[in-house]
Amino acid sequence: MEASMDKRTESIVMVNPSERPIFVVGMPRSGTTLLTTMLSAHPHIAISPESHFLTYWIPTYRHLKVENTDDFQQFWQLLSQSKRFSYFDIDADKTLATILAKGSPNPATIFAGWLETYAERCHKPRWGEKTPLHYQHLEQLLTWFPKAQVIWMLRDPRAVTASLLKMTWASNYTHIHAEQWYRSTQLYERNWHSDPRIKLLRYEDLVQQPDQTLEGIFQFLGEDYPKGLLAQRSTQTMPIVNREGWALSHLNQALQPVETTAIDRWKQQLSPNHVAIVNSLTNRLQQRYGYTDGDPPSLSLQANVLLRLERLRWKLDRKLMGWRTRLLGPSARRAQDIGAVAKIEQYD
Repeated sequence: MEASMDKRTESIVMVNPSERPIFVVGMPRSGTTLLTTMLSAHPHIAISPESHFLTYWIPTYRHLKVENTDDFQQFWQLLSQSKRFSYFDIDADKTLATILAKGSPNPATIFAGWLETYAERCHKPRWGEKTPLHYQHLEQLLTWFPKAQVIWMLRDPRAVTASLLKMTWASNYTHIHAEQWYRSTQLYERNWHSDPRIKLLRYEDLVQQPDQTLEGIFQFLGEDYPKGLLAQRSTQTMPIVNREGWALSHLNQALQPVETTAIDRWKQQLSPNHVAIVNSLTNRLQQRYGYTDGDPPSLSLQANVLLRLERLRWKLDRKLMGWRTRLLGPSARRAQDIGAVAKIEQYD
């Protein structure tokens, strides 16, 4: 039996190891889009729209062996005709030619060719990509692109949770977001904190001291920090194509002048019990990264009951999702596949 596509990708090394792409990762709602608008305003850098290549495309079509001509054509047709691909506003035939110029297609060359074509469309020499949940796949990305550089965004877990609870595509359980924040940060600490290719960036530092913080970011990337870069952010440097609804308003909001009002907005958005739940689940790492300076009080009886009920309801929801998936097929899980933050990774 042939190995599935997501397993085979582990052994593929990028055909051009000198490439230095930039990847922006982190928990959803941690400031990745804001940072992308800033990086994309640089004359040398094009950070593409979210591809979800390793969180959706690879696992969904794992049965296809893209090194095989017929399977590659099927995969390419699905990708190039998708709404996701339309966000890039690039020519499918030109993208295909870029991919094929790299040799026999494989997941790495497909990914690189797709994003290189976007950078060419933006007239930029250096390409990058922002899919927040690609933090789960950094080992794969750094195997494909050994000289890649990664910026890992970190934000107060209470702010992340409050923001995610408002999203229709995300879980509506407080403890899910708090636990995923903790595990994602724990993953960074265990696997990546000493890797010189990866830089942790706090959202709060970015919005409170944008010039000073960006100067350090571009120094890390080996690029100059152009004067007036923040004022150059626009739909010209970060095109917004084929977007509607929340996605459109979200991107437009990210292009507004940088402000600090969102830092403490969670205080009005989360109830005291929900704040207590987040604190109880994330406190150790909150202290490590400057989000609190002491241990939280024990959960009140009311907050403890709320947490227990949430966990019970979440387990029931998971069972219902499993039944729905068996009845309706993989499409029933699409929200989770593209980053609905419904699944908790187990690293322990």
